[in-house]
Amino acid sequence: MTYFQDMWQLAIQGETQGVWFWAAIYTLIVCTYSLVFQIRTRYWPPTLGELNDIRVKRFGPKVLITYQQDYTSKAFYQYEVSGVTYEGTRISPWVFVASHNARFVLEKQMASVQRTTDGKVKVFYNPNNPQKSYLIIAGRIGIAITLLISALPLISFYFKYYV
Repeated sequence: MTYFQDMWQLAIQGETQGVWFWAAIYTLIVCTYSLVFQIRTRYWPPTLGELNDIRVKRFGPKVLITYQQDYTSKAFYQYEVSGVTYEGTRISPWVFVASHNARFVLEKQMASVQRTTDGKVKVFYNPNNPQKSYLIIAGRIGIAITLLISALPLISFYFKYYV
């Protein structure tokens, strides 16, 4: 416990070691929460739904210089669970905001939506709260990336200050 107090004091004083430690702890907590959520969504059951709209749209205020504009993906779909119709807008648990030049990331994300030959889409829904849904669930690579992001700050902290 005194180690945490020492790191807190270093952070308050603006020392790199303390700031780095607490930034690493924060990253670990946030990414662990995300990791648990991503793994849980992999077990959500799918159902078929109707995709009404999916597109890349402008995010934030309109800017005069095109390359400074940010974008996000947006969807609108309907699906049925146990005879109840729900509407969804979430594409993925990973929310991306991309610059004008990186819009291809959003288009690639939208291309990952699983469609059937009759034009329906696979919708993954929370069995405990069916109105919460996604068109894409986290894959193994995404989970591995989250795990890596969560661990790297602490690993690099350790090698910087203790090896």
